[in-house]
Amino acid sequence: AMNRAVKRSAVVPLALIALLAVVVAAVLPAFAQQAKLTVDDDCTVFAFSPSGDRIVYAVRHISEQRVARDKKMLVETDDIWQVTVDGHKKRLVDGKKLVKSPVPVSFQIQAIRIAPDDRHMTVQMITKTLVPSPGGASTGNVQSGQLTDLMDGEGKEIDIEGTNPKNSAIFGATNAAWLADGQTVVYMTQPKDSLLYKIAYVRPEGGTTGAILPDHYFAAVAWNSAHNAGAAIERDKDLGGPIRLVWIDLIQKTERALVTLAGYSGQLTVSPSGRQVAYFRDGDTMDIRSIADPAKVASIKLPFGRYEWSADDTHLMLKRGPVDQTDQLLWISLPGGTFDYAFHGLIYHNFHVSPDGRWVAVTEPGKQILKLFPTP
Repeated sequence: AMNRAVKRSAVVPLALIALLAVVVAAVLPAFAQQAKLTVDDDCTVFAFSPSGDRIVYAVRHISEQRVARDKKMLVETDDIWQVTVDGHKKRLVDGKKLVKSPVPVSFQIQAIRIAPDDRHMTVQMITKTLVPSPGGASTGNVQSGQLTDLMDGEGKEIDIEGTNPKNSAIFGATNAAWLADGQTVVYMTQPKDSLLYKIAYVRPEGGTTGAILPDHYFAAVAWNSAHNAGAAIERDKDLGGPIRLVWIDLIQKTERALVTLAGYSGQLTVSPSGRQVAYFRDGDTMDIRSIADPAKVASIKLPFGRYEWSADDTHLMLKRGPVDQTDQLLWISLPGGTFDYAFHGLIYHNFHVSPDGRWVAVTEPGKQILKLFPTP
C-alpha cells in the first residue's frame, strides 16, 4: 500500500509538468507573434510606401444624410490615414470634404496604390450618387459608378489639366498606377459589353491622354511601375484564339510577345526584381516564368488565392480562396513550392508584404484592425 501511495505521489508532479509543457507551447507562439504596430481602426484597404516605412489606409466612415424632408439615406465617405512603422498617425483625407456636390454622394475606397517616387498615389473607389426624380419629388434613383482619384503623398488631389470643370478623377478607371517618372498614370478601362480591358494613360500636367496599344484587348495586366513596364494576358476581342503572355513598354507604347499559354486562371503578377512573372494556370497550379527566357516554366501545386512576392523573389505569401474571404496565410519557398503556415496558422482578412521585405501587415476578421509583423 505504501509503495502504491509513493507511485501516486510521483505521478502528480509528472502530470503537472506535462500540463505546463502544453501551456508553454500554447503561450510561446503568442509571444513570438507580438505585433510591432497595431492600428485599432476599421482598415478596409491599405498599401505600403515603397520604402516600407509607412502604411496608407482607408477607414470606413458612414453617416446619415437627409435627402428630403421625410427621407434620410446612409452615405459612406471613407477617410484616408497614414501610419509610420513607429506608430505616428495622421489623417490625409477627410472623406466628408473630399466630394463637393449639391446631392448626396457615397463612395467606398477599393484600392490605394503608392507611386515608386513615394510622392503620388491613386485611390480607386466605387461611387453612388442620388439622382433626383423628375419634378423634384422626394424620392430619387441612385446611380453607381467607378473612378480613380489622383493624389499627392499628402492626400491633396491632383487636377488633370484640360478637364472642365477641373477635376482629379479618371472616370471608369481601374487598376491605375503612377509610373516611375512621377508624371504618367496608366490604367485599365472596360469597353461597354466587353469582358476584356484596354490600357490607357494620362499625364495630369498638360492633360495629355490616350490609349496604349489601342487595338489590343487584355484579360489582365500586372504593372512593373518602377521600370515603366508591365506583363499582360492578351486575348482576341471575341475571346477566341490563343492566350498570349506579353511584355509592354508603357513609355514607348510597344509590346513584346513572351509565350503562348496553355491556360490562365488569374492572379498575374510581376516579381519585385521585374525578372519573373507568375500566374495560376488552373485552380491548383501556379506557373512561374523568366522574362528573359519565358519558354522555361516552373510549375508548383498551390491552392488558388491571392499572393505577393518577397522582396528577393525567393518566397510567396498566399491567402487561400477569394480575395474577400478570411483564411490562413502560407509562406511558400521557391522554386520548390514547399510551404509553412505563417503566424502559427491564425486567420486574417487581408495582408500585404512591404516592398523592402521587412514587414507583413495584416487585417483581422470582423473589425479590420491592422497589425504589423516582421516578415516570417
